[in-house]
Amino acid sequence: MSKRNIIIIVAAVVVIAVVLVLVLRTPVPTIKVGSKGFTEQLVIGEMMAQLLEDRLEGVRVDLVDGLSTSALRDGIEAGDLDVIAEYTGTAWMVHFGQEYEPGVDNNELYQLVRERDEANNITWLDPIWNNNTYAFASWSEFVAANNLSTLSDLAALYSDMEGKIHTSITDEWDLRPDGRPAFEQHYGFTYDPEYLLVVEAGLTLEALKEEQVDVGMVFATDAWMAELGWHVYQDDLSFFPPYDMTPSVRAEVSDEYPEIVSILNELVATFPGGGELATPETVGECQAVWQELNHKVDFEDMWPDEVAREYLLDHGLIQG
Repeated sequence: MSKRNIIIIVAAVVVIAVVLVLVLRTPVPTIKVGSKGFTEQLVIGEMMAQLLEDRLEGVRVDLVDGLSTSALRDGIEAGDLDVIAEYTGTAWMVHFGQEYEPGVDNNELYQLVRERDEANNITWLDPIWNNNTYAFASWSEFVAANNLSTLSDLAALYSDMEGKIHTSITDEWDLRPDGRPAFEQHYGFTYDPEYLLVVEAGLTLEALKEEQVDVGMVFATDAWMAELGWHVYQDDLSFFPPYDMTPSVRAEVSDEYPEIVSILNELVATFPGGGELATPETVGECQAVWQELNHKVDFEDMWPDEVAREYLLDHGLIQG
């Protein structure tokens, strides 16, 4: 081999080595998705991360899960997180320090939160109307026997029965001025105290499971609703603060990757009422979907990433 050819080969190797070094040193753009540490937050975090990873070319997606509410908010404000899913009620009352007035519905609170966070350069996308808030539930036989659907229906029955319906509530909610007293006034009835079982949080579920009561306080998307087929009453007069889980993106990130908005809104559109105004009916339907998703983790021993991938595949958002 001639000296000239050797020089050419050596030069080519050097060029290739330099290119490889430059490629390896060039940082890959990264989108950081954050979620909290309970079941439905772990599932939505996986859904968003897996979907973005599938759709965004040349971008790495990292998921940071198990965060507290304050850590999630601090993360997106500081730029350590780019995409999260927060609840409208949490943002309004915890992050913004505002008081909630009964009668503000899901749509109104979402608009208030979305507009308020624009000043913080955080963009709220379309909401998932799962409204994981306080709720009341009953076992199905009681509901069918009394032809019940909404809290107004239930309130009318309380009035007819002079409040004599066995009911379990939490001790905290019983004493709070924005709890039982305000609820009775809002829906126009009064509990008979002899029929109230006031217990610690979590034990209302036990009382309902054992059918010690006909009505029990629950959280609307709890997996027990799906496990036991309980009916969750629609809060048709909007007493409880709405907690609708909504993807949010740092404005700087959505400006650089505007497709993130459409990708995540496409995910939201697969849930009942997604991309439309909330109604009591669509909220109830969306809550039922999340009861089932939570059930897969809490009762069917699936991991949140498995539940998320199954959902994305079933709705044609990603390909297997």
